[in-house]
Amino acid sequence: MAENSDVLKDGLWDENSVYDYVVNTMKAYADAMVPHSPDLAELYGRIQFYGAVESYTAEYLIMSLDSYPTPFAVAAAELLNMAAKQYLMERGEDPDVPKDSGGLYFSKLSQEDRLKVVDRITSPGGIIYIPAGLTMKQEDIVPVMSALNRLTMMGYYSEWSGYGSTRFMPPDKRMLEYRPIGWEQVGYPGPSKGYRIAGAFNFAQKK
Repeated sequence: MAENSDVLKDGLWDENSVYDYVVNTMKAYADAMVPHSPDLAELYGRIQFYGAVESYTAEYLIMSLDSYPTPFAVAAAELLNMAAKQYLMERGEDPDVPKDSGGLYFSKLSQEDRLKVVDRITSPGGIIYIPAGLTMKQEDIVPVMSALNRLTMMGYYSEWSGYGSTRFMPPDKRMLEYRPIGWEQVGYPGPSKGYRIAGAFNFAQKK
């Protein structure tokens, strides 16, 4: 993030600032993909209001991106922010962000504009600015953006949020502390023996 001097300390990256930069960017991304749904809440109950932010989906994104052979969380956050800055400049708006924002252009945008930025990144002739020092190559951008979308849905509808305080432990140490929001929203009863078998269709052959 060479361009973002707000996250530098004595000429070096400040780890706390970089962490906040990545987390807040991924929260903005997850919120754009699975936002709050007040209209659904009015129709189907309060549980339908909650989105990806309440399910800790941003944490799942960061953990998953950094599990690649080449960690991509910081690079993905930088890509989203630089694309957002370009988007603001092309619209003739002031792209500057407050000094204490750590260079967060993406989260400055509305939910609708964030989706437009994501679409531009993966569209031919879209983003033309590739940040210096980006750890991914230009041909890696589309696969990474595809992974962001896929991992957001996996994190939101999986048991991730239900692990609660154990979610950062090794997989064999995690325990479900409560039912995940996504499970409640879609009416998933939880894992059980034979659940993969369709329960609403009689497969028995008629004699």
